[in-house]
Amino acid sequence: MPDELKSVAVGDSVVRQLGADGPEMILKVTAVIADRIICGPWEFDRRTGGEIDEDLGWDGVRTGSVIRLPEGSAS
Repeated sequence: MPDELKSVAVGDSVVRQLGADGPEMILKVTAVIADRIICGPWEFDRRTGGEIDEDLGWDGVRTGSVIRLPEGSAS
């Protein structure tokens, strides 16, 4: 798991990046479980930060978006 995601907690903000150079969107963390970070309707793998979307075939490794902490956030 990216070290910065180890400290993510409910209520934190994260940045969702679509593709390598795609748009970014700020999301609020609504739940954290052993292997996932959940931001409303979006789920992300806690190990990779990659989005999980079964309909698109995204498993957190093969994915189209990832999350990270906003710039300037303490990790």
